[in-house]
Amino acid sequence: MVKASPVKVHRTLEDLLTAVRACRACDAHLPLGPRPVLQAGATARILIVGQAPGAKVHASGVPWDDRSGERLRDWMGIDSDTFYDKAQIAILPMGYCY
Repeated sequence: MVKASPVKVHRTLEDLLTAVRACRACDAHLPLGPRPVLQAGATARILIVGQAPGAKVHASGVPWDDRSGERLRDWMGIDSDTFYDKAQIAILPMGYCY
């Protein structure tokens, strides 16, 4: 079991995202090591919540950078530029690492 650290208050969304990306809490339990993959902007009006990223996304560091992402963008009727515009769409996995 991973021991939780005290909660730190972050003043900006960017500070919080930087802290999440730097997280190494589960390092010993992840075969590929931690690499939180997410994007968010304070103005985003859509939040996509998905599963923990797979091996291809872990390698690229780009959320939904696989066939499931192509399908999702097709279902949503949006192009990649819109999908990856953090000012419009935030993407958070339920589990940050694979």
